[in-house]
Amino acid sequence: MIRTSLGVIGVVVATTFFAPPPQQGGDLARRIGGAPDGLVKMTFASRDGVCGDGRTFIADATSQGRGYDVWFQGGMSMSGTNTDIASRCTRGPVRLLLVVRDHRVIDVQPFVGPASSATDRAGTELGAVPVAEISRYLLDLAGRGDDRTASNAILTASLADSVRIAGRLATMAQNKALASAVREGALKWAGRVGAREGDATAVRVARTILADTDDQTDVRERAVRVIGEDPDGSAYLRSAYRRLDEAVLRERIVRVVAENGTKDDIDWIRGIALDTSERTSIRERAVRELADESNSRTLRELYDKLDEPSLKERVIRVMADIGDSESKRWLRDIVAKGTESVALRERAIRSLAEQGDIAYLRSVYGSLNDETLQERVVRSVAEAGGADAMAWLAGIVRDSKESSSLRDRAVRSLAEAGAPTAQLVSLYDSVPDHTVRDRLVSLLAERGDRAARDKLRAIATDDPDEGLRQRAVRKLAEAR
Repeated sequence: MIRTSLGVIGVVVATTFFAPPPQQGGDLARRIGGAPDGLVKMTFASRDGVCGDGRTFIADATSQGRGYDVWFQGGMSMSGTNTDIASRCTRGPVRLLLVVRDHRVIDVQPFVGPASSATDRAGTELGAVPVAEISRYLLDLAGRGDDRTASNAILTASLADSVRIAGRLATMAQNKALASAVREGALKWAGRVGAREGDATAVRVARTILADTDDQTDVRERAVRVIGEDPDGSAYLRSAYRRLDEAVLRERIVRVVAENGTKDDIDWIRGIALDTSERTSIRERAVRELADESNSRTLRELYDKLDEPSLKERVIRVMADIGDSESKRWLRDIVAKGTESVALRERAIRSLAEQGDIAYLRSVYGSLNDETLQERVVRSVAEAGGADAMAWLAGIVRDSKESSSLRDRAVRSLAEAGAPTAQLVSLYDSVPDHTVRDRLVSLLAERGDRAARDKLRAIATDDPDEGLRQRAVRKLAEAR
């Protein structure tokens, strides 16, 4: 699975951040703070599993069975298995570049792997530095910068060999004096680093933050995610759900619990979807989280128990996304169900059309008991295109048993699907219905080619219907 985020490894930004004072960073902080404007360069040992190409990306191969966590220059990150990354990833030290202006650090640029043009730029060279000292310095810096600087600084600190930083990050996450974006980033990294270090502090802190109704919602939402990464997190979140009032937190819990996907989790989500006291938006999220082939039966059973049309429509959409043969049969049943609302049956028709089930829609057309549904089938067949579709639409236009409105819709759809002018002329000559002929006059005028103009002239002079003659005359006049 691939995920992306912004602002992990950034470029130089205009906002500036003070380097930590000497007493906090020791000799290293003094050396960095005393450097002239430009780059301050150093290296330190990276931990096992960390690699990179020295220019464009840093990867962590110890990401709990996800293959790699990868951070790219420019801000994108991803998780997953990537053979290209694996073939280019080289073990090496962390090569850290700090951009200094007026004795302030304004950007943090980490690289891992061999030296390259990205790291061989001119600057103040500090050489190899102790991992404990640089780690402490970077976390001090993270606590003083904005979310971009904090994220880069924490990422860099997490690469250091033989240091434990989960507890320090958890403390930063609890510090309400820091910007909420910095706290959120610290909590995210505390959970990630804590899993590697065997430190459960982040989970305990996340539970405290989630329960604090006075805390920032975005930080509490991050707490939900961190708790969900814990083996017992899903059960805890289910129990905490009713104590939370904010819709965004409840919705996030539904998402996180769904990711765990045990039977208890799925049953709980199903209960949220059926809970008439819950907000519709959250119930809809619960339905969407059941969008998995293994939950197809659960969704079908859920449909008849739902009380709101919007939720039923969401089930139809989700079943269409699942797209297996059982889901398709179920959607066909909805279309044929005369007791179901027209809006929901129309949604099912559109879903089947999106799946390419056009032959079925043509076959069911005649048995539908509502013109709105029949019109939707006409539109869907036209949108699918092809010779069979064109012939079927022409048959609707010629069928005198069809209503004028449906024949009108069919001829419009034919024209929109690219029927040649000759076919439109032929239909005019063979279909006596006034409504259809009136529509064909307009369509021929829109075509404006020679064959269309010739037919309009013939209608204007020879058609026995005075109204159609006058309409053809007007259309020819408008085209001059």
